This record gives sequence, C-alpha cells and structure tokens, in this order.
Amino acid sequence: MFWDKKVLKFIQKSIDEKLDIVVTSVISTHGSTYSKAGNISIYNSNNESIGILGSPFLHRKIDELSLKVLESKHSEVFESIPKDNSSGHGTSKYLISGFFYEDNYGALKECFNNFDKTLVRSITNDEEYKFIDTNVDTKLEKDKFYQIIKRPFSLFIFGAANHVLPLVDLSNLLGWNTTIIDVNIDENFVSNADNIINLQSIDEVFNVDMQAYDASVILSHNPNTDYIYLESLLVSNMNYIGMMGNKKNMVNIKKKFNLENSNRFFAPVGLDIGSNTSESIALSICSQIESKRNGKI
Repeated sequence: MFWDKKVLKFIQKSIDEKLDIVVTSVISTHGSTYSKAGNISIYNSNNESIGILGSPFLHRKIDELSLKVLESKHSEVFESIPKDNSSGHGTSKYLISGFFYEDNYGALKECFNNFDKTLVRSITNDEEYKFIDTNVDTKLEKDKFYQIIKRPFSLFIFGAANHVLPLVDLSNLLGWNTTIIDVNIDENFVSNADNIINLQSIDEVFNVDMQAYDASVILSHNPNTDYIYLESLLVSNMNYIGMMGNKKNMVNIKKKFNLENSNRFFAPVGLDIGSNTSESIALSICSQIESKRNGKI
C-alpha cells in the first residue's frame, strides 16, 4: 500500500478536507489479471478517485460498492469472475473498506506512522486489525489480509541540466519521489522535482544523509563532479547506482573504483532500447531501475 506518491497526496488532501475515504484493495488473484494483490484504488466522499485496477466495468462496480460502504460504514468483499471461461481473464477478489473522518480514519491514518510494517486486516470484521514489524508477502490467508505499508520509491538525481527534466517527469508519472542534487542549481529550472539539494561546494555532498533513498543516477556528465558524487554514493546503502557516460569511460571508472563485478553499479546507465532522445533515455533509466527493484536484473 502507498508506494505511489500520488496516492499518498490524494489521501492527505482528502483528510485535510475532512472527507470520508474508501480504499479498494486487491486481496487475491488467480490467472491473468490486470492488477495483482496489494494494488489499491481510492475513492472519497467528494466523488473523487485515484488508481486503476482494471476495466471500466470493474471500476463502475467499485464506485457502486464504495458508495454503499460510505452509507453503511461496513466493508464489502467483491469477486470479479469472467463470464466467458475462454476469455483468458483470471479472477480477482477485492476488499472495499471505509475510513471515516468521525473515526479519525482508523487504520488508514495509522499507516502513516507504520511505514515498512505489515498491516493485517480481517475481511469480516472492520475493527480487527494490527500492524506487525516484519514484512510479510501481500496475501489473503483465511479471513486475514496482509498488506505491506511501503513508502513511495525515492530517486536521487545528481545533475540539473536539460536532460534531467524528462527523467523527473517520468519518475513523477511512476509515483516516485524525486530529489535533485548539484552545485549552484537554478531551482526554478527544476521545479518539477519534489526536493532540491543545492550544494554550495562539491565537498558538501559527503554531509548529505542518503539513507532515505532507494536509487540514484549521476547525470551531471562532468568528470570534475562525477567521481566525487560516485564516492559519496558508494558508502550508502543504495542498491542501484547509475552513471551516464560513454562505454569506454565507464569501463575505466569501474576499474578505478573496483566495480567490475558490482551488482548495484550500472554504467552506462539505462537499458539498451536503441534510441537516444532525452525522453527515451529517461525511459531506459526508469526501466532499468524498475527491473532492478523487481529482481529482474
């Protein structure tokens, strides 16, 4: 739950406006389905919604049940079963739960203080839930639904030139938090990023706390800063560090920093998708990061 920053912002906006909220969670699937267990969509009492779980028919059903939950204040469980067995579509089960202003939003609001834990909810009793410290795979077990409370994925971008902007835009679309860091940044130029760290001198990078970031990309494309940025990243716990540059220079950098066999250093950064526009480079970088975080590379 929550790994998309747009969802978090929607929930916070709804809370700030004192609106009741309905969360639809995919709690189990079988066969080929658009969404998998753990995916969510949100509906509020102002008839606003966010999140895509499947077809227009499915969302009409979810909207209908969300209104019912707002009125009854009791959760609903719904199973989507294809009418045509030869369609190739699988089955999905959904938990549609209400979280109300008058109750201070219950478990939903508590999630904001329980990131990186697992929420365990009864699908038959709205008042029965708990948070456990261990990360348990998202699953439905008997009448208990286990759902990991994740923070939005966080990308740390070194460099603030034109080619950075498409990467920030695509990261925003994916729901990632984006932070740009560099020396003497024109902050108006990179205002589409969530956060900006404007270094007064290059050595200040060693004073930056990098523990909150999941992945980093060095796009400054400047030998005078690239080496220093890389040095600062290598002592962090990030399991994805990408660097832009030509293949020959990247081979030399791998040798210099003893990274030939590193499973977290990717240089030149990005998957080879056979295109070189700034937008396609951003796509190749995000695709590689997604592949790494999902255990595909």
